[in-house]
Amino acid sequence: MTWKDEFIRLSEPADGRVAPVFKPHHAAVGLIMIGREQPLGRYELCEKMSIGEGSVRTLLKRLADADYIEPEGKQGQRLTARGQKLFNEVTRDVPIGLMLDVKQLVMYQHAYANLVKNKAARITDGVRQRDEAIIQGGYGSAGATTLIQRETRLVMPPDDFHILIAYESETILIMESLRPEMNDVIVIGSADNPNLAREVSMAAVMTLFDEGE
Repeated sequence: MTWKDEFIRLSEPADGRVAPVFKPHHAAVGLIMIGREQPLGRYELCEKMSIGEGSVRTLLKRLADADYIEPEGKQGQRLTARGQKLFNEVTRDVPIGLMLDVKQLVMYQHAYANLVKNKAARITDGVRQRDEAIIQGGYGSAGATTLIQRETRLVMPPDDFHILIAYESETILIMESLRPEMNDVIVIGSADNPNLAREVSMAAVMTLFDEGE
């Protein structure tokens, strides 16, 4: 079972009940934030996600029941050894995620960029990633821009447009912040809500991984 499979499993209906509101990409975002900021409290997590407090509570319960997180006194949640293992698997493939000011390059006010290692071969035209961001974030509310590192150039599919030509400051910021290597992919989720931008970026990232891969 891969890390993507596990987040899908965490988001499935339990015992014939209605499926939770949160989706696999929400589960991934939640676990990653806990791993990077632990201990992280429920109210802090609510402030960093676009889903409601009840859904965050359900997500934390699912993570706890699966032995991925545990409380650290009253300070919040931290990863268990099992959770750390899952976190390491995700961050091996997606090691860096950052809010970046690249408004000229994307459609919406806020942008969250994830670096995905060595997945350039999975990109055709970037439409699949854009569409997933729209599906999960809502039409007219979110989108995604996909970039590929080709040797010394950061390019935009499908025609490998060299973005430095038109977006010099944005390109420099992306390169200095994420430091992509050849055949790495950068998926930038964008939305007017920063939490949603982070979440749709992960939703788009997950299209680059097959279930059971």
